[in-house]
Amino acid sequence: MGISCDAKDKILHILALLKFELIQKKVLIFVNSIDMAFRLRLILEKFGIRSAVLNAELPQNSRLHIIEAFNARLFDYLIATDDTKTKEKQTNEENKKEATLSRKRKKQTNKENQKEQKVSRKHLQQTLDAEFGVVRGIDFKNVFTVVNFDMPLDATGYVHRIGRTGRANKTGASISLVSPKEDSTFKEIEHMLQDVEKKDMDCISPFPLLTKDAVESLRYRAQDVARSVTTRDVQEARRQDIKNEILNSEKLKSHFEENPTDLDLLKHDKLLCNKEIPAYLRDVPDYLIDPKTKEASNAVKLSRAAMHIDKPQRRKRQGFKGGSGKSRDPLKTFSAEGKRGRRRKEREGEPDRRKKSKKA
Repeated sequence: MGISCDAKDKILHILALLKFELIQKKVLIFVNSIDMAFRLRLILEKFGIRSAVLNAELPQNSRLHIIEAFNARLFDYLIATDDTKTKEKQTNEENKKEATLSRKRKKQTNKENQKEQKVSRKHLQQTLDAEFGVVRGIDFKNVFTVVNFDMPLDATGYVHRIGRTGRANKTGASISLVSPKEDSTFKEIEHMLQDVEKKDMDCISPFPLLTKDAVESLRYRAQDVARSVTTRDVQEARRQDIKNEILNSEKLKSHFEENPTDLDLLKHDKLLCNKEIPAYLRDVPDYLIDPKTKEASNAVKLSRAAMHIDKPQRRKRQGFKGGSGKSRDPLKTFSAEGKRGRRRKEREGEPDRRKKSKKA
């Protein structure tokens, strides 16, 4: 499904989708740069929506833990980047370097060859780290929706992205936010899907649940919050994310030796912004919600309940003691005198009626 909007309104549209709960969780959101991933996460935080970023700057173990935590439903929104722009630039640079090396290969000495081999190995490692958006070989479990916040550069990238949902004979959906500049890529993807399906109809249909009134109801708040998130905030958030993972790694060494199956410590959706989040951004008042959008949101929640996705797990409370319900019945243990009245009567030598009735 596709939603046509200006590039500056993409934040507004994804806020409406998530805040009004118009799409099923869990949600995998794709962007084309790490800075955009952290900018989006900071904005979602201010609206009370917790998420995590699959950051290519983190070591592989940390990235694997993030995916495991996402699979374990410790958070429902994961922002990932496949760094398609970075990969394209790096591929062009590598091609130029290879052409240059082929011309100068006869003139190079053995020492220069060894030095360039070290540089190429280092460059290859950086390329592998940069192109990490979604780990290959690690399966995402129960991803119901994939959102293309930024469109991929080609149809192949689109297929790789949407392939993360609807696995193991389960239902899934993909939603793409398409700006006018990305319209040509969107049409290319449509043509490719038409060739595969061998149909002339639109393979990517419009998203019907999000109305214009619902989007406009959040415009003032979304624009205000988007302006408050600066480039400096994004850079600080990236540094803070790395610091959090370092602390997690130190705690994990001791924690997982004793609790190898416990993932609760892996809180990859910790708040990155130290500023207090305004309470009015967390809840959207009813008068701002479009009736059609509210009806669609309720339908999504009902289908979610029917699939038993959010079925709560019963936990035994600490300090809770079992026993018959009769002994804890407040109507049978209630006394109008209270504890002070009973103590006063005991001091004066008067018998306690409750004790007398129990003995009888």
